[in-house]
Amino acid sequence: MRVFRIAGFSGLVPRLAKQLIAHNQAQVATNCDLTSGDLRPRNGPKAVFSPVIGNDIVSMFRMEKDGNEKWLAWDRDVDVARSPVAGNKPRRFYYTGDGEPRVSDYATATAGDGPYPSGCYVLGVTAPVTAPALTPSGGVGAIITRAYVYTFVTQWGEESKPSPASAVTSGKTDDNWAVSGMDTVPPNDGTVIAAARDTPSAGYVEVKLSSVTGLRAHEEITFVAVAGMTDLNGTFALASVNPATDKVLVRLATLQAYTGGGTWKRRAPHNTNGMTKRLYRTLTTSSATEYHYVVTIGASTTTYNDTANDEDVALGEVLPSAAWEMPPAGMKGIVILPNGIAAGFEGNEVYFSEPFKPYAWPPAYRQTYDQDIVAIGVTGTTLAGMTQGGPFTITGVEPVTMGGGMEKLGVAWPCMAKRGVASFAFGMGYPAPQGMVIIGANSDIVTKDLFTQKEWSQLNPGSFIAASADNRYYAGYTIDDSSLMFVIDKAESASFIRINQRITAIWTDPATGKLYVAADRKIHEWEGDAGTKLSYEWKSKKFITSPPLNYGAAKIDADFAMTEAESAAAQAANDAALGANQALVNAGMMNDGVADSCVGEYEIGGDAMEHVPPLIIDSLQFQLWANGVLKFTRQVENSRAFRLPAGYKTDNVEVVLSGNVKVTGVILAETMEGLKQA
Repeated sequence: MRVFRIAGFSGLVPRLAKQLIAHNQAQVATNCDLTSGDLRPRNGPKAVFSPVIGNDIVSMFRMEKDGNEKWLAWDRDVDVARSPVAGNKPRRFYYTGDGEPRVSDYATATAGDGPYPSGCYVLGVTAPVTAPALTPSGGVGAIITRAYVYTFVTQWGEESKPSPASAVTSGKTDDNWAVSGMDTVPPNDGTVIAAARDTPSAGYVEVKLSSVTGLRAHEEITFVAVAGMTDLNGTFALASVNPATDKVLVRLATLQAYTGGGTWKRRAPHNTNGMTKRLYRTLTTSSATEYHYVVTIGASTTTYNDTANDEDVALGEVLPSAAWEMPPAGMKGIVILPNGIAAGFEGNEVYFSEPFKPYAWPPAYRQTYDQDIVAIGVTGTTLAGMTQGGPFTITGVEPVTMGGGMEKLGVAWPCMAKRGVASFAFGMGYPAPQGMVIIGANSDIVTKDLFTQKEWSQLNPGSFIAASADNRYYAGYTIDDSSLMFVIDKAESASFIRINQRITAIWTDPATGKLYVAADRKIHEWEGDAGTKLSYEWKSKKFITSPPLNYGAAKIDADFAMTEAESAAAQAANDAALGANQALVNAGMMNDGVADSCVGEYEIGGDAMEHVPPLIIDSLQFQLWANGVLKFTRQVENSRAFRLPAGYKTDNVEVVLSGNVKVTGVILAETMEGLKQA
C-alpha cells in the first residue's frame, strides 16, 4: 500500500528539479510562514504612518523620544546613523544621500506638521577663512613672538578646523595683544548679484552671489525671486564654487536671461544658533605650531584684547582640531563603528571620523581602494566594503591605524545593488552576479545551494532593496515592472519564499528589531497586523511512483479554530479598515473619479479605500495534480479524510495548498484504509 506524508514544510530550492527536491520542500511557496515547520499564513502589514512627500518612499527612519514617535521619510536613497555620543538625549542623528551630509536631532527634525525631517544642519563645522590681525602695544617687558588662530564652535560643542594663522608678530610679554579682523558666522543665505547662461559651457549657469563663504561643490542651495531667468528659481546642487569671484556653477539648460534680483538659501544651513569662537595662541616656551586655548568669545565678536600671561595660557587645552575637516559634500553611506568612529565613502575612497566626533574627518584617515565603492557596512568591529569588483574589509581600533587593517578578499564578487545590502550578526550580505554573498568570518556565496547563477539572475538582483530581520534576508525586487518580495533564511534547509507584496523601501529598526516596509506611499510594520492573514500558496515536489497508481484518499491536518487573540485582532483590523474607509468617504477623498488628480495611481476601478480583512480565518483549498493536469480540487473545512477521484493511474503527482489556516501535515494513500496505516 503506497502512502506518502508531507510534514515539516519548507521553502524552495530553485536550483533543483521539481522531482529532486526533498519531500517537504516546495516548487511554489508564496506568502508562507514556514519557520516552525508548519504551513502558516503571514500576517498582513500594519500601516503606521503616511508621510506626505509627493513621491514613493525610498528611505525611512523612526524617531522616538519620551514616548513620542515620529517617522522621517525621503524619496532618495538615504543612510541614517544614530549619534554614538554618550547621553544622546536630543536623539541626534546623521544622514547622507539627501544632498550634502547632514545632522539633526528629534526637536529639529520633527518641528511643525511635516513632512519630516523638517529641519537639519550641514554635518561638520566650516572653518573661518580670514587670518586674525595682531597689534601688540603698551608693554615694557621682554620681546617675544606670537601667532593666533581661532575656531568656530556650535551650540552642540562641535569645533571647526582653525582659521589661517596670524602673522608671527613680535611684542612685549606684558603688551595688550589686540586681535582683530576675525570672521563672523558663515552665511546661510544671501542675494543673487548676477547670472549668465551657458557659462563656462552649454548646460550650465554661472551665478554670482553676495558671498560663497562656507559653500562647497555638491551642496544644495535654493534660489528664489530671480527675475528674467526664472528657470533658476528652484533647488540645485552646486557643480563648483569659486571663492575668488564669489561665483557658483549650477547645471541648468535655459534660454532665459537674468534681469535682476533673487536670493539664495542653503538647504542644510550651518549650525550658527548660539555659535561661539575659541581663540588659541602660541607660547614662547612651546613649539611655534602648538596653539593653546585662550578664551571663548561670541561668534559675532571680531576683536579681542589678550592680556593673559604665558603661565596661565599654558594650562589651557592644546588646539585639538588642527586637522579636522568637514566630511566631503559628496560623501554617502554613513555608518558608525562600535568604537564611535563614523565612516562614509565617495568614489573609491573610504572616510573615517575622529572617534565619537562624527563632525570631524581628518584627511589623513582616508583610504583608497582600486575599485569604486558601491556600499559599506559594519559587522562586529569590522567595516566591510562592497565594490564594483571585489569586496574588502577594514579592521582597527583607532582611525589613524586602520590603514593597516584593510584586507582585499581577492574574489570577484561585485555588489549589484547598494540598497540590496543588509547587515547580519555573522556578516554583511549583498547581491552579486553569482548569488547572495556574505562578507564575514567565513565569506561565501551563501545561496549556491539554492540557486544556479542563471536562476539567481532571473530575480534581477540589480533591483534588490533589502534588510535583515531575525537573521533573515528580506528583499524586494522588480521584474518586467512587476514587484515582489522574497525571504532567505540560511538557518533552514530550504528557505527561499516569495511574497506577493510590492515595496519601495525596507528598513529594520535597530532599536526594536521590527521590520518596516513602504508601499503605496505609506509605512507599514511588516506582519504587524495579526488580524489580517495573507493567503498563501504552497506546491509540493513532484512525487514519482513506479508503477503508476491511483491515490484514492487524502487527509489534511489543519487548525481551523481561531484563538481569542486572533479573533480580537481580526475584529480590530476589520473595524479599523471600515473606520478608515468611512473617513475617506466623509472627506470625499476616495480618489475614485475618472477626472481625479490621482487617476493612474490605482488599478482600473480602484480607489484609495483600504481592503477590509475578513473576521474569520477558515480558507483552505486542496488541489491534486497528475501528469501536470489538475485532477481534483476541494475546499477543505476540517481535518477529516476525504476521497480522491478514481478512474486513472499516474506515476507522478503534485499537491497544492492555498488558504489562510495553519497546516501541520498532508497524507495521501491509495485507499482510506491506507490512511489509517500512515
